[in-house]
Amino acid sequence: MGARSRRSLCAGLDIKGWSRRLVPEQIRAQQALVSVALAACREAGLPERIVQSSGDGVLIMPPSDIDESAVIPALVAELEVALRQENRLLAEAARIRLRLALTSGLVTPGPAGFNGTAVIDCFRLLDSPPVKAALEDFPRAQLAVIVSDHLFQDVIRNGFRSLRAEDFWRVRSTVAGKGFSMDAWLYVSDRTGGPVPTSSGSTGAPDGGPDTERGIGADTGRRGGADAEPPRRFPDAWALLEQGRAEEAMRLLDEVPPDDREAWAALLDVRAEALMRLGEYERAALDLEELLGLRGDPVSPPGPRALLRLGRCHAALGAVQEARQTWTFLLEHRPSSVEAYLELGRLERRAGRAATAQNYLVEGLRLVRGEPRGVEPAVADRLLDGLLRELSALPVIDDGEDDGAGVAE
Repeated sequence: MGARSRRSLCAGLDIKGWSRRLVPEQIRAQQALVSVALAACREAGLPERIVQSSGDGVLIMPPSDIDESAVIPALVAELEVALRQENRLLAEAARIRLRLALTSGLVTPGPAGFNGTAVIDCFRLLDSPPVKAALEDFPRAQLAVIVSDHLFQDVIRNGFRSLRAEDFWRVRSTVAGKGFSMDAWLYVSDRTGGPVPTSSGSTGAPDGGPDTERGIGADTGRRGGADAEPPRRFPDAWALLEQGRAEEAMRLLDEVPPDDREAWAALLDVRAEALMRLGEYERAALDLEELLGLRGDPVSPPGPRALLRLGRCHAALGAVQEARQTWTFLLEHRPSSVEAYLELGRLERRAGRAATAQNYLVEGLRLVRGEPRGVEPAVADRLLDGLLRELSALPVIDDGEDDGAGVAE
């Protein structure tokens, strides 16, 4: 008789940055992970059992008869508590930050562990760019949680126990080369010092939304002059986006066919923004590339804004080289774009190129601390905060370090 399948909640846990640790540190991190996982299971009323493990991750699979509306909030809450307690006992370099992926579905035991779509989806979500980026974007968070869309709709959206739907935001999880793409929802244990999602179910651009695109070097209509952005068409769709209602904006755009080339370009502009807020980065990138092709001169308005967002799409999809090339191209033609310096600084920091990241960030600081040329103080402050936050996250750089070309002189 074959193995019996059952429906189960799948909870995958993974350590951020485990592979970059030395072997003794990896072992200590594994011990901390197991300690945290088992403590959280115990306090959440679950069996203290890990059903599968890898070097830097574990899979927890509770019994089939659990009440998910009680167990999921309890597990997340107890993981946060267990992480804080464990990390208090560790030296700073030994502390761990975790990713948690939650799915549910039919699972079947096998000779090397559990099988089934739910298990595969759990590990794909755990390894997807949005949840990895969350721990980079929110430096105070010790735990980032990514939940499959169907589980979010069944449990979290209904407001059971301590988890609030408004604390989650929607993303599109895509793992290049694995044929995996899925709607999901993100939560972090502490948003202090990170970008603020515009509302439940949607986020702005990775560094805080469209307001940051109105900063120094963005050539917006607020500054006037020959390079000013033209007034935006489809104002109703943009208004919905500013209210965090991206899905409604998409429906509105579907009902308004463009009547000429300029209208089509304007539609591509706003539709790309809506798609990014829904986590549809591949589709957004296609719209932005078409928009840039329509403009002829890719650095005339709205080219700079489109290039910024195209680079963000590439970064969200894990296409680091494409993101780097896009933002570098923008700087070659618009060297006053602080946003591009910030994005490149963040990208190079994540790539481990600390000296190059520092070059970009310091140049951005020089610009934002200079003459803002009519930029709103709140926007300049947001850019300054982002640059300083990225600089503070850089490791100490040796005087002789040379990790690649930085800002061209």
